[in-house]
Amino acid sequence: MEQINQRRLSDITFVIDKNLNVKDGNRSFLRLVQKTDFNINLSYILEDSDTQNFKFFLENFGTKQEKRNFIATIKPFENFISCIFTVSREGELFRIVIEELSYSRQLLDKALLESRELTALIQNFDTNYFIFDGKKYTLKNTKDLTTIFTGSKEEFEAYFSKTFKINLYHDDTVAQLKSMFENISNFISNKYYTFLQTDKKLFTIHTLKTSTRSSSLIIGAINLNKDNEPTMNTYSESRDGLTGLYNKKAITEMAIKKINEEKSPCSLIILDADKFKECNDSYGHIFGDRVLVTIASCITDAIKGKGIAGRIGGDEFLIILDLTEEDDIRNVTRNIRTGIQWNITNVEPGSMVTCSMGIARFPLHAKNYEELFQIADKSLYIAKYRGRNCYIIYKPEIHDKIIIENKQVDDRVASGQFYEENVSKKLEILNLLSKVKKDKPASIKKLLEMLREHLQISKITIYDENFDVTYIVGADSIDVRGKYIKSNKHYFQIFNKYGFFHQNNTNVLGSIDGDRYDMYRNANIASILEVLAKDKKDNPRLLICFDLYKPGRSFVRDEVSFALLVARKLSEIL
Repeated sequence: MEQINQRRLSDITFVIDKNLNVKDGNRSFLRLVQKTDFNINLSYILEDSDTQNFKFFLENFGTKQEKRNFIATIKPFENFISCIFTVSREGELFRIVIEELSYSRQLLDKALLESRELTALIQNFDTNYFIFDGKKYTLKNTKDLTTIFTGSKEEFEAYFSKTFKINLYHDDTVAQLKSMFENISNFISNKYYTFLQTDKKLFTIHTLKTSTRSSSLIIGAINLNKDNEPTMNTYSESRDGLTGLYNKKAITEMAIKKINEEKSPCSLIILDADKFKECNDSYGHIFGDRVLVTIASCITDAIKGKGIAGRIGGDEFLIILDLTEEDDIRNVTRNIRTGIQWNITNVEPGSMVTCSMGIARFPLHAKNYEELFQIADKSLYIAKYRGRNCYIIYKPEIHDKIIIENKQVDDRVASGQFYEENVSKKLEILNLLSKVKKDKPASIKKLLEMLREHLQISKITIYDENFDVTYIVGADSIDVRGKYIKSNKHYFQIFNKYGFFHQNNTNVLGSIDGDRYDMYRNANIASILEVLAKDKKDNPRLLICFDLYKPGRSFVRDEVSFALLVARKLSEIL
């Protein structure tokens, strides 16, 4: 983790077991939790998601005397503070030192910047804005910040409806009103609401969240429109309702104007969420919406002051960056990529949602928006092919060849040649599989080599019931896992109920299982498929591992199915 200028949160230290029961600590910890003794569970000050993730983190900590970091949000005195938990093992217990992120110099500067931007934003709206502090609403005048009204939610809703002439007979407006107050009560911000007035005029409200050391606030900026018809400049027309980013129409028009009309040098980024469909299928659409909002937030944080962004599809985003130097682009895209990986996997470790990005620069790579978009889209395709969770800045001398090769593959697919070759090779492997014998290692190695070549992966390793290597074919003969599996009783905890673990980019494990991540990283393994076979008594009897090295690509879904089929048959033979 990159080191930043931090200060300690009152030097808070304490000791816990793996179930988060506090065993000891200093006086600063007792002041933090407002207790007089250590008879407490750490979940008392943690979010539910952080509690579960921290337990998993501790269970997979390892036995070495080393320090690791875990990011969590604590809630002392009903306030929320983002912290780094620096953890070291002391036998069966763990010593924790809380190092505060919220008041680091960089974040203080960011908060100051955001407050200035907020002030500028409010002053650009017509006459009023309101504040919700968790208990009461306060309506203020934008120009001199004088207070006009203060009261409860019910009192403010009545005053608001009367003062701004809300048409309470208009179903959409009533629904918007209800949604706004529900979201504000739950401190859900960055939303846009449109209301119809009794004189048939429209106005919009944009909500933002801001925090201090002692409180969190929702600020609603009110924009009164003068015309009866909404214009392209109103938030309701130009913004995506879920993420608050520009919608497809607005961001496309802005990009065309900037590139085709103004001829302003810039970079166009197309971002796609990796494995988003699987995330929706596994965790539901509500969690999927949270993922999209998180992605939008990470994009906004990374490009602030440097460009604009919009949502152009279900899980696809378009970014126009006012930067063309490669190092500057890398800094932004790296922050987006790591921000998405850490924020989403920390909330739900099993989701593994990451992002891929394709980037093209104007006027270096194209002479208009349409051509630039096509090049960025092709670069995104290459990023997906290389294993996801990465970005590709288009370079014609490198990527044109890849695009041509991909086009040749597409032509083979369209003609049926690709499928014919694929089926023929699978049949050849299955025929050989039916003939191999346990006592003929040469035939098994030949089968594994043929399978490795067909799957276009780096290595296949087979372990016996004691997790000793029986076969290795491929790039090298190094046993990556054996020692680690034998010393880690939780190794198979991450496997699914069908007995295998598949991950197309092992980088995402950095925020979930540090030891496993280090193991893959040291061996240069980018993508994996591990299949565990058990006997009738549910004891391990065979582990088959398929590895892709960097620069890697993702496992094709059909090939994962085929690899699982061959692994299942091998487990019956070996």
